[in-house]
Amino acid sequence: MQRFDFITMLLSPATWFVFAFGCLFGSFFNVCIYRIPRGIFWKTSRSHCPACSLSIPSWHNIPVFSWIFLRGKAACCGAKISIQYPLVELGTAVLWVTVYWCFPFIFRLDGTLVLNSAELLRFAHALVFSSVLLICSVIDLEHQIIPDALSLPMIALSPIVAWFHPELDLKSSIIGIFLGGGLFYAVAWIYFLVRKQYGLGLGDVKLLAAIGGWLGYQAVATTIMWASLVGSVIGITFILISRQKNFQLKIPFGPFLSGAAVVYLLFGRHLVDYLFPF
Repeated sequence: MQRFDFITMLLSPATWFVFAFGCLFGSFFNVCIYRIPRGIFWKTSRSHCPACSLSIPSWHNIPVFSWIFLRGKAACCGAKISIQYPLVELGTAVLWVTVYWCFPFIFRLDGTLVLNSAELLRFAHALVFSSVLLICSVIDLEHQIIPDALSLPMIALSPIVAWFHPELDLKSSIIGIFLGGGLFYAVAWIYFLVRKQYGLGLGDVKLLAAIGGWLGYQAVATTIMWASLVGSVIGITFILISRQKNFQLKIPFGPFLSGAAVVYLLFGRHLVDYLFPF
């Protein structure tokens, strides 16, 4: 297993180029997070203040820095700006850099920059996949929904993704869609028959189907296992800390599914090499 040179990658101009573009796209992701669940994505082009509806100048939309300079308050009316905005921008930048470090498609060979086309496809696949799941996660945390506008196109595009990806094949992708969606739909239906209430949203079903389509059926079981484990630990911890007597706590499951899937995609092969070195 090739040793990762952290210092070299950190000092690489490509890393900071990806970081800067991650911040910019993080600002756009904030727009998606705000507009998609409210059904206004195409109704307005300019960003506006949610409190007073005045248009926001472009120099107040600089990722991260604008929030710091404005001290978390809107310049137009003084309304508080959620810290979610700079966190999403920074989180996107860090996520994009991590994806690049996992799939570095540009490297220097004998003083010449070389482009690895196969690694570029892996990078693009991971970048789009993790970015959409980031948007889904924040929306799910805020509204406890996963919009069909995000999950259904991912499912529909799965065959095209499988066609271009160097490792993923069409059969694995299609099986992943039906296995991921089918397993969660069965669990949701059984839970409803037993408890007469919904314990798992259909948004989670569609999201796991999309994950199976983009990563293959091999990722489905691992994603469910780690998402369930981490989600259970966090849920129980929250109940104990808050001392709630009602154990029917509603915690959005989408972020745990998304996190487990992204970790599987970026680090799954490294974990296998580490756990099974022989």
